[in-house]
Amino acid sequence: MNMKKHAILVGLLVVCSFVGCAKGPKGPVVARVGESVLTLDELYKSIPPEYSDFITREQIVNYVKQWIDNKILYYEAIRLKIDKEDKIRDRLKRMKEDLLCAEVISRSSVSPQETKVPEDAIESYYNDNKANFVREKNVAKFLQIVCDDINTAWKVRAQVTPENFMSLAVQFSKVPPPDPKNLSYVKLSDIPPEVAQEISSTKINGTTNVIKTGSTFCIVRVLDKQPKGTMCQLGEVREDIANVLAAKMQNAALEHLISSLRTRMIVEAHLDIITDQRKSPQEGAPPQNPSLPTDTLHTESQE
Repeated sequence: MNMKKHAILVGLLVVCSFVGCAKGPKGPVVARVGESVLTLDELYKSIPPEYSDFITREQIVNYVKQWIDNKILYYEAIRLKIDKEDKIRDRLKRMKEDLLCAEVISRSSVSPQETKVPEDAIESYYNDNKANFVREKNVAKFLQIVCDDINTAWKVRAQVTPENFMSLAVQFSKVPPPDPKNLSYVKLSDIPPEVAQEISSTKINGTTNVIKTGSTFCIVRVLDKQPKGTMCQLGEVREDIANVLAAKMQNAALEHLISSLRTRMIVEAHLDIITDQRKSPQEGAPPQNPSLPTDTLHTESQE
């Protein structure tokens, strides 16, 4: 099972961890352990919509088997009264708090799905931080015509010019050509070495000879090349910048949410009693940390 399939299975286990505890089953029963029941309807409803088109029966069966194993272990933990141990109860309490906090965030405007970064903010960030956007690898922007057989490839190569490259690509290439206006730079280290070598030795606006790549043959037109150490264009880093700004917007929204909620509650923090635990005070003497400021935060409810 590959990593993606494993991740899907783990996700199902998380989503469905509390499924099957109803008093009476509704629908055909897929599995039963003690008083816990997993019905077919509950099983299918637990599959996230984005996975439903490509999750396999084998993955679902594996989930059911692990659901059974988890229930067996759960009932054994209950029999041993592990859930009554102070350490475990504290961990369960923290897990519950974390889950509820995450749910409050997901239901608010802080949710990443609700965060949309304006294009002008991305451009402004790029212009202010250009010095940080330096290419770490040699890159190139290129078009290619991919053919199944060498005879077709050489036939196309004999006809190709900068002006008709796109029309020949539409006619002969087994890989649909992209719009040249939307092309992105590609790291030469990320493409087949034989193609990278030909691109490196071909001038800008030039066309390579036929290149054998595995079972296919390609012809490449080099539109641009940029060496390592040059500055990235906005299109190359737009997504990274958007992620950075989205995180900042989410943090700011979260701070605003917490600040508005804080005014409704009594909140206290006596920071002056916190000491530096890396320093060992003399036995019998009170902890000393003169560099730590005395700071007491106290917020009364406004209601």
